[in-house]
Amino acid sequence: MSNDSYDSIKIQEWRDRLKFLCDIVFATAMTIMILNINIPDFGHITSAGALTKFLINELNNMLGFFISFIVIAVYWLKHLEHFSCVKIVDQNFIWLQLLFLSFIMLIPFWNTYMDRFPDNIAIKVLLSFNMVLIGLFSFLSLNYASNPKHQLIHDDISKELISNTKLQILTEPLIAILAAGLVYLNPILWDISFILVPVLFMLRKKLVKIKYFKKN
Repeated sequence: MSNDSYDSIKIQEWRDRLKFLCDIVFATAMTIMILNINIPDFGHITSAGALTKFLINELNNMLGFFISFIVIAVYWLKHLEHFSCVKIVDQNFIWLQLLFLSFIMLIPFWNTYMDRFPDNIAIKVLLSFNMVLIGLFSFLSLNYASNPKHQLIHDDISKELISNTKLQILTEPLIAILAAGLVYLNPILWDISFILVPVLFMLRKKLVKIKYFKKN
């Protein structure tokens, strides 16, 4: 086997292993969030009114979980699309992806604190900053891969498609910055802001003309 053939196989293996690692990290982050859900104690409830009040309170506590879980899900779906345009990887791209994944794994950490201290503004601001960093490293990864000097993406991926995708990557960081500002007016506005994440994700192809990547 020639050195060129060996290098080609090695680089393809790196891509496959990185893709596998990304899926594991996303699955682990989602699993940790589910495992952190505490089963409430119903023993003190003695009337229908008390049950209704208790359930409303629990729904408020669960709101943070659903927001974080949906955000992770959206990041995973976007990552599937973005990674599908990458034909090979190098060590710099891998490091950018590892930094991206490290902040994905921190979402359950911040969500646990937010569950225990739902009205703490600082925790919500730090979680917002964490999401900004996720978007930043996602953007840097695609920007690096699409750079002609590196040639990591498939040849048939157009510049327009890459430009539109980069714009979409900025959606969640902008929402996080908006939420971090609104939380000082009212903590509930932070929760409402992140409802925009799945809404804009579903509408993204109408707002910006972009096709799904078809590569594997």
